[in-house]
Amino acid sequence: MPARKYSDTLLDRAAAMRDEGHSYTAISQRLGISYGAAYWHCLRLGADSPRAQRSREHAPGPRVVSRGNHQVRRFTDDEDRRLLAMELDGETVSAIARALGRKPNSITGRLMTLARREARRELKG
Repeated sequence: MPARKYSDTLLDRAAAMRDEGHSYTAISQRLGISYGAAYWHCLRLGADSPRAQRSREHAPGPRVVSRGNHQVRRFTDDEDRRLLAMELDGETVSAIARALGRKPNSITGRLMTLARREARRELKG
């Protein structure tokens, strides 16, 4: 197994900075990691900017958007329900991805996003 690229200490610092309200750009520049790595690891660790709590449940606009050289399909409410039900049933990320016609990393990211939304709802009480 190859060595990990980032230490736990570095990733914990990135998460702490995000919780303090720093942007992903500021985190990546200060810690010397890519923007994508800052975003992914903060998402994975559940770190959120205090301002993120005002974000919308669903982004407005088209269901398919272009990112770089590929198309990205936003998740529908039905896909979210299916994804959560399959996770509760103990399905693997790979099985969920196949069933929804998505890539496994997309499923993992969506599960993390849905978990953050649920945590925000619980905080609002």
